[in-house]
Amino acid sequence: MSFIVYNKLDNYATGVYDTKLAAENDSPTDDPHLSILEYEWKETDYLLSITLDADGVTLSNRFPGKTIDEQKSLIEAEDDAVSVARERAFKVNGIKVEAADRIRELKWKMTRARDNDLVNGNSDSTAEVLAEVDSIRVKSNEAESTLDALTSLEEVEAFKVKEQFN
Repeated sequence: MSFIVYNKLDNYATGVYDTKLAAENDSPTDDPHLSILEYEWKETDYLLSITLDADGVTLSNRFPGKTIDEQKSLIEAEDDAVSVARERAFKVNGIKVEAADRIRELKWKMTRARDNDLVNGNSDSTAEVLAEVDSIRVKSNEAESTLDALTSLEEVEAFKVKEQFN
């Protein structure tokens, strides 16, 4: 039997020890998020694959029957997916901010267009400005669609928000 130090806050195992005393000596005892749990360690277990079950006291390998290299690959794929999602969310927020800024910059133009339309007795100037606003919204939606189509972290990181509005 082995003893695993597990961080319940961040959901990952931090160490494997032969005795509970060794685990206690190597871990901060004042951290309420760390637990020392018994686990039947196998040669094919990979520390980062160890997870806490729903009962809060039992550990298991998320990828039973897989080799250590396979477990590493699966974890790397999960990490990549999380990184892509995080970077994509950041870029989507950037798209929304850029579109809002560009629309806000048209406020003065809208005021002038309304004044012109009032003098001219039509709505041509206002329609032109509204077409610009609509164009910004279309570009924003297209940028988000383009971003959603990207699959790798490198592609998402290379995506330039401002270029989408040119």
